[in-house]
Amino acid sequence: MRIDTHAVDLAVFVIADVVNLLLAGMFLARVWRRSGVARGLGTASVAMAIPLAAAVIWNAVEGRPLWLVALPVPFVVYCAAEWVLDYRLKVEFRSTRLLRPYLGLFYLGQIGLMSYAFSIGAVYGFVTLATYLICLAATGFSYSKVGHGVTAAE
Repeated sequence: MRIDTHAVDLAVFVIADVVNLLLAGMFLARVWRRSGVARGLGTASVAMAIPLAAAVIWNAVEGRPLWLVALPVPFVVYCAAEWVLDYRLKVEFRSTRLLRPYLGLFYLGQIGLMSYAFSIGAVYGFVTLATYLICLAATGFSYSKVGHGVTAAE
């Protein structure tokens, strides 16, 4: 069975938007002190790295343009870092010097996913931009209410 390039592009687009909405929900759950819900949404967002990594590998194997291979990589790396720091090691790194590179990687990943969406079409890009802005608004609201709040793995 041959996988259609458009199907892979649509999968990356959907993953980007699902991640944005999962993270928005996670940040709101922190405000509402629903740590179990926040943990579940955070876990689901990190798990999106698996199909996203598969799309990266598929794009590379198929010899697709370098930007389609590279753009999702920072988000996959962010998810790996999140999994290691929050879920495996359970390190409270948000009050350390690691916070800035961690946030830089997160936002670079978000920009990469949004850029990927724009590369397949303006409508896709604007939808992803909208879900990113929802996520950003939820992040700001959460930070204003609970600071860094509980981690996804708590």
